[in-house]
Amino acid sequence: LTSAGVGTICSPYNLDFTNAENIAAYKAEASEGRINLTRVYNVAAREGVLIRSLDGKGVTEDIPVSATAFDANEGNEFIGTLVDIASQPSEDEEYRYYILSSKTVNGNKVYGFYLANNKKIGAGKAYLRVPLTAGAKYSFFSFDDETTGIEDVELGITETDSPVYDLFGRKVVNPATGLYIKNGKKFIVK
Repeated sequence: LTSAGVGTICSPYNLDFTNAENIAAYKAEASEGRINLTRVYNVAAREGVLIRSLDGKGVTEDIPVSATAFDANEGNEFIGTLVDIASQPSEDEEYRYYILSSKTVNGNKVYGFYLANNKKIGAGKAYLRVPLTAGAKYSFFSFDDETTGIEDVELGITETDSPVYDLFGRKVVNPATGLYIKNGKKFIVK
């Protein structure tokens, strides 16, 4: 878990959180432009989940491996990986991808799910896959004790300030002739 008491996991074993006292597991479901986090007690082998300290601190707890095989939690948009993913893209034809990471905002470390932007995902972790048909185009979202669902977030970036990217996800300062992406939309420079 991070110092904020959150993390993602993917285990090669079935895990039973039923008697966990300090840590809870959550699946993520995309629905009508929202990501809803729902607590789960059984996690199937190779299933990705968010884990969270119940007291908001970076605690640890032994979670028992279950001899009972569980089905993956229905509708779960966390995708687990048992091997390192060297470079996870932010989007493909069907999904937008987010990873749990931190950014510094006004001098404070803020943990949340940010666009993957071709970053590495370590073995035994999970990333969030949001169907493009889910409605909203999330750029960032986070959670706190009162959050039960996460809605589309407005960024403090204006249309003219928005960065431009090439089709490989690299930031472009002066786009020449070609196809580019700005604000999640493709455009052509002739």
